[in-house]
This record gives sequence, C-alpha cells and structure tokens, in this order.
Amino acid sequence: MPKKKDLIRKLFRIPWPRDFTVRDLDALMSKCNCKKFQGGRGSGIGYRHELTGRKLQFDGPHPGNELYRDQIKRVKSYILEIGEKE
Repeated sequence: MPKKKDLIRKLFRIPWPRDFTVRDLDALMSKCNCKKFQGGRGSGIGYRHELTGRKLQFDGPHPGNELYRDQIKRVKSYILEIGEKE
C-alpha cells in the first residue's frame, strides 16, 4: 500500500493526475484520519475527518474508477482544510 506522502504527491502533481482512483482516495483518507461513509445516493462517496468533523462528499466516478478533475480539486481543498498536507 502506498505511503501517505506518495499519495499526496500524486494528488497534487501538475498536470492533474488522471489515474487517481477511488482506491487511492480510500487509502489516502484512511491515512489522514478520515472514516468512509455511504454518501447520499447510490454511488455517493463520503469521508469524515475524525479530529475536525469536516466532511467531503460527492458522487463516485462511473463507469470507471478514476476521479474526475472537479473531484480532484475538491479532494485537494479538503486535504488543505483539514491540515493533512504535510
């Protein structure tokens, strides 16, 4: 399993990563003290930061597993908000 710093580096690289998957996101969020929950409707994804209580929610990508550009932006903002970017 990738290390937190490797996942952060991949997420914040330029140009934006087209291969950042839901699996990568799950791994990163677990390393950032976030718990996954079923977010909203059927394909919703949600995470709650244990220390701050902040939530991140969006519909999961489909039919593939790679996050869309707007989802990458939201995840980046969330990581910065919760103070988990080394």
